[in-house]
Amino acid sequence: MELYERVDELIKKMGRSRAHLAKQLNIRQTTFNNWFSSGRQHYLWPALLKILEIYPQVSRDWLFFGEGEMRRSGGDEPAVSLNREKELLLKIEQLSGLLVRLENQAGPWAGGGLR
Repeated sequence: MELYERVDELIKKMGRSRAHLAKQLNIRQTTFNNWFSSGRQHYLWPALLKILEIYPQVSRDWLFFGEGEMRRSGGDEPAVSLNREKELLLKIEQLSGLLVRLENQAGPWAGGGLR
C-alpha cells in the first residue's frame, strides 16, 4: 500500500474527509487532493508528523512505512527521537524538492520524467 493510500485509509477509518484533514493541516483542499497519487504523494511526507499529532493513536511505522497495524499498541515506543525524526523528514522534503526540480529540468524529451 502506498503512502497516499495509507493516508486515505486513515481518513476513512477516522470517519473524516480529505477536506477535514486538509483544514487541520492548514493546506488548501485542492492542493491536498492533488497529492493523492503515486506521482505526487511525496508532497505528503512533510505533513506526516502533523498527522501523527492529530491522530496520536496511529502507528508511526504503519503511516510512514506500511508496517504493522494502523493503531498503536499501548507499549509503542518511538524507534527514533522526535528531533531525529524531524531531521529525517526535512531531508525527505529536500529530496522530494530535488526530484521535482530534476523532473522539471528533464523536459519533454525525458520520456515521462524520472521514475
